[in-house]
Amino acid sequence: MERVLFVLNIVGVVAFAVSGAMKGMKYSLDILGVVVLGILTALGGGMVRDVLLNQVPVVLLHEEDLVYAIVASIGTYILGGRVKDFSRLIRYFDALGLALFTVVGAQKGMNASLGVLGVVIMGTSTGVVGGMIRDLLVREIPSVLREEIYASFCIVGSLLYYVLYKGSGSSLLAMVV
Repeated sequence: MERVLFVLNIVGVVAFAVSGAMKGMKYSLDILGVVVLGILTALGGGMVRDVLLNQVPVVLLHEEDLVYAIVASIGTYILGGRVKDFSRLIRYFDALGLALFTVVGAQKGMNASLGVLGVVIMGTSTGVVGGMIRDLLVREIPSVLREEIYASFCIVGSLLYYVLYKGSGSSLLAMVV
């Protein structure tokens, strides 16, 4: 189970870092701006979640995620000049990161013995807060506030995870669904 969460987390970090970096490129930010947006998009939600759980943010204890976010952001900056439509790609990477981080956040909520609403809050905040920070930094209204579908998917996904985990006792089944 630990291995599955590890892989999901890496894929989520890379997906959100790419999303944040592409948003920075859309606004013609320099490489530092692109990397900062990539890092905050990838790690902001998890950091907020950890603070809400009264824990030191995992990224500060184990810096591998930070390295993945930096490398993915720089790679996007280098290769991104060939991309014509950032908006569509940002949505695809956002959706992938959203799904993965919702599961990771819900699992962290379950590990903290939270109730259903706490698990939903952890899953949703892990999934959407990084993108909200990204959007605010480029002076956009966060997409989660304009397109309710993003947060709705996190809420439903977290709730489904909770119900399946409680009903089956299988974290793996809940993650896959």
